[in-house]
Amino acid sequence: MKKLLTINGNSWHLYINKPIADLMGINKDEYLVDIKIDKKILYVSKSMKNFSKSSNLTKKLIKRGSGFGLNFSIPILELLEISPEKDFLDVSLQENSLIIKKFRK
Repeated sequence: MKKLLTINGNSWHLYINKPIADLMGINKDEYLVDIKIDKKILYVSKSMKNFSKSSNLTKKLIKRGSGFGLNFSIPILELLEISPEKDFLDVSLQENSLIIKKFRK
């Protein structure tokens, strides 16, 4: 899916609709996700913090309508080499993880 980020205060926001959240295993009572950046790709998955200690960063989703919002700080966008004012995101689902990277034509 080709998506744009929206501004949210001093960060940028990606809306994750309920069907995608369901496929990721996230429900209305679970707001934590693990994020990992590898080779300019962001991997977002349901938090597994209770099962193992990992080097992933755990972030809290924000409830937005019937779905969730994921906030991106400027340092994360810089690691992904994404300019939120002009770049689109390529968002896909692989197994139970959301894969986010800069959209390339």
